[in-house]
Amino acid sequence: MNLLTLKNKNAEFIKEFIDSNLVEKGNSKNTASAYKNDLMQFLSWSENKNYNLKSIDENQIELYLVYLGKRGYKEASISRKTACLKAFFKFLLKESYKKNNVMKNISRNNKSKSLPKSLSDNEVNQIFNYLEKTKDKNKLRNKAIFEILYGCGLRVSELINLDIENINFEESQIKCTGKGNKQRIVPTNDNCLKSINDYIELERNILKIKEPKALFLNKNGRRVSRQTIWIAVKECTNHLNLSIEVTPHTLRHSFATALLKGGANIREVQELLGHSSLSATQIYTFLDNDWIKKEYLKSHPRA
Repeated sequence: MNLLTLKNKNAEFIKEFIDSNLVEKGNSKNTASAYKNDLMQFLSWSENKNYNLKSIDENQIELYLVYLGKRGYKEASISRKTACLKAFFKFLLKESYKKNNVMKNISRNNKSKSLPKSLSDNEVNQIFNYLEKTKDKNKLRNKAIFEILYGCGLRVSELINLDIENINFEESQIKCTGKGNKQRIVPTNDNCLKSINDYIELERNILKIKEPKALFLNKNGRRVSRQTIWIAVKECTNHLNLSIEVTPHTLRHSFATALLKGGANIREVQELLGHSSLSATQIYTFLDNDWIKKEYLKSHPRA
């Protein structure tokens, strides 16, 4: 199917969708016009990205919603456009053009889809300086957790499921199990390995261990929970003078952003993050506008 035929097919689907809504749901002409404009905008963006309507997936639609946020659309507008896409893809599923509903897991309230902020180098240093000086009883465990989240970009679920045997001290690697039970090897650094070793030798080994395989344990000697990690991150950062609220995901995003700023290829970052789709990585790794402006002013001969 050539590009012209594809565009005609897409336009035909839009017309059929709008007509069916006018007849079956009694939508007004204003609603029909808004739906048409929203869908034409989406299809124009998709074509520019070389995304095919038949094969477009959830990650690519997420990327479109991020694009809308970057363009300055308000939350209410993005929510309306999302509702339109939900109805449209449900229609395509009904017409057997799509095999699955790619909008099923996408929320209409897309405020949460705005790009997560990343920590500056100075803020990262603030956190690790605090972890060095604190007298918290879980100091070594928390430092190792931060080193892995920021230094390796692991998800919380991957972190809590780490076993001691997953840490390869000789090869400076960590083996983790991500979404869909997919395993990957993530390189790490000496600071991270030292923090893990210090935690094992000086803090973990004095616990009454009930789950010996697990790397990170709670005070009862059992594998830590997601909640434990979230609380640890909050307690270590809330009182610091940071520009953003820090969550485990903030550290993962900061990991990806630091790599891109350092010159890493986006496909390499995709592998390190464990993303099956490149578009998912693009959502995580948009560089902040301040940094882009600074690089422009520093690098462009006319700036």
